[in-house]
Amino acid sequence: MGHTVIPFSWQFRKEKVYFARFRRALLLVEDKRAFDDLWNRAEFHLPAAEMASHPLPIATILMMMSLEQQKAIQQLENRVKDQARIIKRLENALKKSESQSVLLKGELETIQAEIEARLDSFRDEMLAIKFPEYLDAA
Repeated sequence: MGHTVIPFSWQFRKEKVYFARFRRALLLVEDKRAFDDLWNRAEFHLPAAEMASHPLPIATILMMMSLEQQKAIQQLENRVKDQARIIKRLENALKKSESQSVLLKGELETIQAEIEARLDSFRDEMLAIKFPEYLDAA
């Protein structure tokens, strides 16, 4: 007759109880939350751990926690890459905007010079109409 294998979920809870004093010894609330989060995320992988039936339950639990940490790292890396792409697009848009600004500034200066030239011409015409003797004296 064979021996009964303890379900891994029981072993998981047992290991969690072993670490309860460790959790209580943590001083920061953030550390306690992170500790609880590790155990809660690892619990998601209990069915896979049952199938693995590793002789050391804590090794399996640590692997489950490592897997969840790796997933979190990959999510953060993906977010950083997405943000880098957005920053690159914004930098390109800024460069394009700056070049357009330089072009517009040049056009504005040209228009301004043209307006001043027309105003000078208009002033001369007005003076010629109002004071024809002024034009003859020059």
